[in-house]
Amino acid sequence: MISTEPSSITLTEISRQGIAPSVFTRIYEPDCQLVNWQRPLSVAVADYAAALSRQDHAISMRELLAPAAVSEALYSRLPDLPGRDDFVANAQQLAEMFACLFELRRVGLRLASLQTAMCPRFHVDRVPCRLVTTYAGPGTHWLNQTQRNQVLDTGGREPERWQRLMAGEVALLKGDGWEDNDGQGLWHRSPPASIGYRRLFLSLDFAE
Repeated sequence: MISTEPSSITLTEISRQGIAPSVFTRIYEPDCQLVNWQRPLSVAVADYAAALSRQDHAISMRELLAPAAVSEALYSRLPDLPGRDDFVANAQQLAEMFACLFELRRVGLRLASLQTAMCPRFHVDRVPCRLVTTYAGPGTHWLNQTQRNQVLDTGGREPERWQRLMAGEVALLKGDGWEDNDGQGLWHRSPPASIGYRRLFLSLDFAE
């Protein structure tokens, strides 16, 4: 039977975690494939995200933006509900941090409210690095080195155990597109959908 008990507080040989955003710089360590900023969400941000995830009209944004333009883009697409200013400021901060860390002039922003899993099977992205955070609902699942090797040894069979990001946590996932990282990128997936599944998910990618 599949277990969802492993939590994101477990350090592995390929991950780093911390309660301050400065932990993001550890993504440059050669053996690091995931960095997890264990941040809490404010009540205003969490309530707004929950309201968005419950709406019948789905949120689906994909934009290539200068970091400074993220707020304007979000204000133009998001409903004016209590907490919107806090939510937009939160996403703006992440975009600026991501761009600063990797010296990017533009970022690829995706914000989506989901009722189905985007990528339900474990996989590796062909990107240098991706930032992911779940504002509401279940968080991204990922595999440590031992778990990944078990999948490979069994010909791709579903693993019995995995790690899980919690809502509000922000992670950098190193992909196979990172320099000298081919074949080492982090294996991860969207949490499998269940009845009543509601999720608000944001990701940031390199746009250049």
